[in-house]
Amino acid sequence: MRGPLLSGPLGSQPALEALLRWTQGHGPVVVLGPPWLGAALARGGVALVLIESEGRPQAIRVRRRARKENQPLDVALAAADLPVRRGSLSAVVIENAAGLEPADAQRWVAGLIPSLRPGGRLIAADATTSDAAAARVAGAFLSAALQEIVQEWPREGAVLTVGVAPPASVIAARQAV
Repeated sequence: MRGPLLSGPLGSQPALEALLRWTQGHGPVVVLGPPWLGAALARGGVALVLIESEGRPQAIRVRRRARKENQPLDVALAAADLPVRRGSLSAVVIENAAGLEPADAQRWVAGLIPSLRPGGRLIAADATTSDAAAARVAGAFLSAALQEIVQEWPREGAVLTVGVAPPASVIAARQAV
């Protein structure tokens, strides 16, 4: 299994296998990233890719291909807000958190936490060789009160940061602040 030709380290077989391992049994998986990444994760279970309107043509092609291969992939348009109920998701995969400014990454990660159910996983998939960039993502996970944070480098140039959502009381307390 591989991503598209130009998907880089994240589309490599080791990176995609690691993502599947982290998301297996935590479905459906919501993907905030390129549609090909959602299609790759649909090979392991139900996946929903949330895209902005400019990504619609590519997402339609990926969805058609997934349907032909009997993969459970759905695509939905979403803007800045995650259109899901609080505490409803068991896994969210985000792409390129390392490419954001530290404060933006912290706000983005913190904004996703309420959508996770307690024990749900947030997984950041980043194409980087920078230890500093990986540390910034881990810092964003820490500042959002995620627990059991782990980083895995399935191959050079790809890092996965995985965190588990805290109990509902912690999420509620953070939202009150």
